[in-house]
Amino acid sequence: MDASLHGAFVRIEWDAPQGGDPVAAYQINLGTPNGTGVALVPASVRDCIITGLAANTAYTIVVTARDAQMHWSGPLSGTQGNRKTTITTINQAGPGSLGCHRDNDGDSLPDPWETNDGSYTGMTDAGTDPTKGDTDNDGVPDGEEVLGTGVRDWDKDGIPDVADGRGSINLVAMGARPTHKDIFVEMDWTSTPGCPTGYRPTAAAISALRAPFTDAPITNPDGTTGINLIVDYGQGGVFAGGNAITHDGSPIAGVLSDAYLAFRDANFDAGRSGVFRYGLSVGSGNSNAVTGTWLMISGDCARPAHDQAAHLMHELGHTLSLAHGRKSPETAIAVGVANQFPNYNSVMNYAYPEGVDTDCDGDGFDDLVLDYSHGTNAPLDESDLDESAGICNGVDIDWDNDGIIESSVQVDINHDTVINFPHFEGEGYDILRDFDDWARVDERGMRCIRICDGTLL
Repeated sequence: MDASLHGAFVRIEWDAPQGGDPVAAYQINLGTPNGTGVALVPASVRDCIITGLAANTAYTIVVTARDAQMHWSGPLSGTQGNRKTTITTINQAGPGSLGCHRDNDGDSLPDPWETNDGSYTGMTDAGTDPTKGDTDNDGVPDGEEVLGTGVRDWDKDGIPDVADGRGSINLVAMGARPTHKDIFVEMDWTSTPGCPTGYRPTAAAISALRAPFTDAPITNPDGTTGINLIVDYGQGGVFAGGNAITHDGSPIAGVLSDAYLAFRDANFDAGRSGVFRYGLSVGSGNSNAVTGTWLMISGDCARPAHDQAAHLMHELGHTLSLAHGRKSPETAIAVGVANQFPNYNSVMNYAYPEGVDTDCDGDGFDDLVLDYSHGTNAPLDESDLDESAGICNGVDIDWDNDGIIESSVQVDINHDTVINFPHFEGEGYDILRDFDDWARVDERGMRCIRICDGTLL
């Protein structure tokens, strides 16, 4: 029989008896076969999660098989024919009463506690779906969002992280909920002689960054919309991961550079891998990101909050599998594709680095609203542009700057022949299509932390 710690619980698995009459049921006891009864489970079950155990306590767990004639695989006063193992719990008592429950979706939450109503009220009433390991589909399994990251076995050594010296991170205390989509980011920053206070993101910048995620058009099992963006930038309490890193101020060549990787390895808790994206804010270097995991921004000391938030949202978008747009639904995302499309209304677009266009004039600098694209703008045919339609039907844009609003003009409005961005349909006159960033984030981007290929963007 195997036993393993899963947060506050112990998961046990046992093999079937060899020979003899068919098994009708299994009895699970603590101590000896005559010890404290935990459960009597059907013959079809050979694993369960034991709840209600005390912290820091050694337990002997015994499983005994019984046939239909009430014959046991081993005498209840002895051990022959039983399955027995010992395990010691750690400093986290198991809530609920003593029992042994199934975990059909393998998320380390006992099925009875996954109440499937979308409403999280606590560990024993999680509101989660017992048939889905990640009810809100945000890339973090339900068990981790409820019990903490210690339920995992990230290094696959057969010992869950919390019992393997890596610690458990209480995601619920950080604001996570298993029925509402969450994105986790740790932000570290360098401190240099030229900026002794460091390039730390400000509270105002983080607040501005979180707002568009809160308002995102993405539904949740709890009946609300939006994404809860949780950023640890060392603000105190449970948010103690973000920290200052002393640096000489030399340029850092992006997230694949030796300097970045050294800082990440020295300052990013391995227990956060697969849950938190890791970001670094520096004074000088290449701002870029890897899909799924790492990002870096650079900028001046005391950078304005909005500028910092916009820059962070752009690079965070890359970790969420967004590039600089997309030419059409059939074209794979790649660096530069769809860049500077006026109808691609996203901070991922180099045309809108400080915010999206909210008044349909093709200029985001006068609006300063952070957002990803919703994919609702009509295509623009550069060979046949109706200036009276503009980007939003009925709002004029003089695409060729001749002072006349015309029904058909030919203009390379995304400048792909001028600044050498890729073009596809001849001489720079293409059909420019919007792209739904938020749908991409929902369908793939959040889970990219575990499934993406690490493409540099």
